[in-house]
Amino acid sequence: MQSGVFTVIGMIIARILSQWGSTPIAVQSVGSQIESITWMTAGGFQTALSAFVGQNFGAKKWDRIYKGYFISLAIISIIGTITSCLLIFFPSPIFSIFISEKAVIKDGIVYLRILGVSQLFMCIEMTTAGAFNGLGRTMPPSIVGIVLNVLRIPGALLLSMFLGLSGVWWSISISSMLKGLILTSWFIIFLKRHPEIRGMKLIDFSKLKVKIDN
Repeated sequence: MQSGVFTVIGMIIARILSQWGSTPIAVQSVGSQIESITWMTAGGFQTALSAFVGQNFGAKKWDRIYKGYFISLAIISIIGTITSCLLIFFPSPIFSIFISEKAVIKDGIVYLRILGVSQLFMCIEMTTAGAFNGLGRTMPPSIVGIVLNVLRIPGALLLSMFLGLSGVWWSISISSMLKGLILTSWFIIFLKRHPEIRGMKLIDFSKLKVKIDN
């Protein structure tokens, strides 16, 4: 259902973009391919974390779930920050690799900079969705994803009244940021309320041992 809703919303967003001609549609087509560097990487972490959490959930090793999630979140946050910086600070050379038309590049720079703001949040959202899935709790990611994706439509219509085409890009970027913040907060609250995790530290330095082989 979530995938189906996302597809329908994509078609509606394309219809909204069409009022500015064919250039925005070309920008989104090329820009989404560039942006796939982020979500394909995050998708890999999502799948891996889902399997890891599922395995340890079955073994009732909540300490490993807790540590594994936050370590994964730290790694994907580094990747998300790097991709955000690339899209925000180097949009022109990146977009120019795929297309040479100046009008498209001009709008593409705006697209990449606006979407670049949300790359980190997209990464943590997808990674957290994998953790939820590993616990067998698939509803939270679906609820957050469907609701905020649907809100892209009124958001695009409203923001475009004030910001023009950029308003559509901002509606997509803001919804991605909200998804990351809400879903991650939801999962952390769930972990903190679990009796086997409550009060647990991410890394207990007092228990770390270093072995040196001579």
